[in-house]
Amino acid sequence: MDRQTYPTRVGPVELPILYYNAAAVFASFLVDEDKAQAVLPPELKAVTLRPGKGLVTVAFFEYVDTSVGSYNEMGIAVAGSPVKSRFKDTAAWHLGQSALPGMYVADLPVTTAAAHAAGHDCWGYPKIIVPIDFQLRDRDLDCGVRSEDGQAQLCRLSGRIGSGVRMSAPNLMTYTLFKGQLWRTVINTRGRMRHALGGEVRLQCDGDGAHPLSTRLRDLGLHGAKPLMVQSIQGMQAILPAGVPVK
Repeated sequence: MDRQTYPTRVGPVELPILYYNAAAVFASFLVDEDKAQAVLPPELKAVTLRPGKGLVTVAFFEYVDTSVGSYNEMGIAVAGSPVKSRFKDTAAWHLGQSALPGMYVADLPVTTAAAHAAGHDCWGYPKIIVPIDFQLRDRDLDCGVRSEDGQAQLCRLSGRIGSGVRMSAPNLMTYTLFKGQLWRTVINTRGRMRHALGGEVRLQCDGDGAHPLSTRLRDLGLHGAKPLMVQSIQGMQAILPAGVPVK
């Protein structure tokens, strides 16, 4: 695989970033369309799964072995479609895999300086460095984000995942604002992913909501919410290439 070197604030990084072994949880929630739209930039319109309802995904990742070291990550993403777009800009479409809506990344905290620098400087991902806990054992999960000093729990996704089926993991498409315009990045993934009902899983936003991450989740109406669906995977592999501008 051809890889190119890109500069970051903490030194050069080679792209694509390669993920050799990772675990992940994706909890998908229906939210009011106007709340979803409020998170999106003007270049994107909210994708609705039913009238008046947009889609928000809260995801947690444990990257055990990658080309930029091991780290944990959490993401808040809103399904969106470019106002002026072609099909290839709106779905992570690859032969033999699912077509999914692109997800605008609103927040993407990580646990290491290297991951923070690469994500911010190469894609424009909105990253901060905070402690992130990740635990996934079969259908039981307990993941959370803590404040910068580790004292306050900003959010926690926990509980027992409902019944589901295992299928191939789909590719993912993310949108970011980078270099003054909308960019898209298609992430190729490999592995067997459990697609399940929300079950007993709940999202809690602890504390007084003063932190921007907690505020975002509360504004979306997700405090105490049960996900519509939870997808989970262990032993995942992925390729994160450089993004391209949406024209």
